[in-house]
Amino acid sequence: MADYTWADRDDWQAAWQPLIDAIGTDLDEGAEVVGADEIELSAIRRYLEPLEFDCPLHYDDAVARAHGYPGVIAPYSGLATWTTQAISWLPGDPPVYVSDGRNDYPPLRSARLKRPGPDTNAGFATDVECEFHRPFVVGDRLRLEGRRLLSVLPKETSVGRGAFYTVEVTVLNQHDAVVATQTSTSYSYVARARHGKDSKDAG
Repeated sequence: MADYTWADRDDWQAAWQPLIDAIGTDLDEGAEVVGADEIELSAIRRYLEPLEFDCPLHYDDAVARAHGYPGVIAPYSGLATWTTQAISWLPGDPPVYVSDGRNDYPPLRSARLKRPGPDTNAGFATDVECEFHRPFVVGDRLRLEGRRLLSVLPKETSVGRGAFYTVEVTVLNQHDAVVATQTSTSYSYVARARHGKDSKDAG
């Protein structure tokens, strides 16, 4: 059972020491996340359509090659589209719905977001930065490798007590070439309404 009582203590910051001690390590311990599908021309078209993003580099192979690319390139802004793995099931997996409740959810396939430190009941991303090293093209299969912890800052905010932590992830293609480096910061915390002395402050 989750234990949120650390957030009520005067020395609540001390609960984050295990995460602070992990700075510089890979929180995923070498695990990787492979995008659910290869980048396909039809997927790029569906990505471009609602944006009305009319750049021939993203749909005309001859134009892309004339500009020195190996083929149609995917928009950099769609990186998450090409790196997201199957959420709960892939062909060949066993059934994942093990109960028949009306609002039951299947378990997630991903084991990411694990970290040392205290239990929390809320969180959100605060920022994401990407450095792109090479284009990703039709036929590429991208994967995320590593989740190196760069920094940890325990902090009490208006929503609760928790910590900001920043991780770095490497994005590679099927040839093991690095295509991008992504740095993201998240805030994990115990919401005020969920722990004793601060519950009166919840609005």
